[in-house]
Amino acid sequence: MSKISNQQGRNVQKSGVSGYTRTVGNDALGQLLSRVQACVISNGNELEKLLINRCSTIDNIDIFIEKVTRSEINQGTFLCTKKILKKTQDYKHVIKGIEPDMIIFIVSDYRLCKIIELKDGDTFDTKKVKGEKTNLVTFSEKFGAKIPFSTDYYVCCFNQNNKEIIREGMKNEFDLEHIMTGRELCQLLNIDYQEIINIRKNDMEENFNYFIEELLKIPEVLEKINQIIVASENK
Repeated sequence: MSKISNQQGRNVQKSGVSGYTRTVGNDALGQLLSRVQACVISNGNELEKLLINRCSTIDNIDIFIEKVTRSEINQGTFLCTKKILKKTQDYKHVIKGIEPDMIIFIVSDYRLCKIIELKDGDTFDTKKVKGEKTNLVTFSEKFGAKIPFSTDYYVCCFNQNNKEIIREGMKNEFDLEHIMTGRELCQLLNIDYQEIINIRKNDMEENFNYFIEELLKIPEVLEKINQIIVASENK
């Protein structure tokens, strides 16, 4: 889990005040909320790092597929990151402009390729969902036609175990067979799902304490809280 204390928030000098400041009418509080939002956004990257560090990763996608084709790799589950995919020369014209979060290759008696868009949350706006599904379908078709793997695509909402809730959050654009939970993703990668959850929980308490401490440093907030407490005690 990312930490709020590590986030800078919006660069007010460069970009002007944030929507948070306009919403609450207080510069310091708006900036603190902006830092929280930055933390939420970076959680997705942190999640990817946790997964990548616990599974077999591919260093060169072109060489990997070549070795599988030659049957020099016959067994295992391998993860290709977006960063590695960008370096391909053999498939650069096929995948141009579309970069899924991760691709999992399963090599066994059969060959499977699972193209995955990884989400830390589970609710998104319609325009974003439609665009991401279109990209996944296009990538799956074009990339799948060039490699010796049976290929399919998925959206994975890591923290939601109910696929119906995921489907609703994805505006019903994805059917259930193309929805994956975080637990299923970890099973696929032979990773301990609960370990990932526990690691992320460890930073929650620090984030909570830091947020409250920073909140109480804002004079207007502290004054308002004291007023509410006094009013409550006098009832």
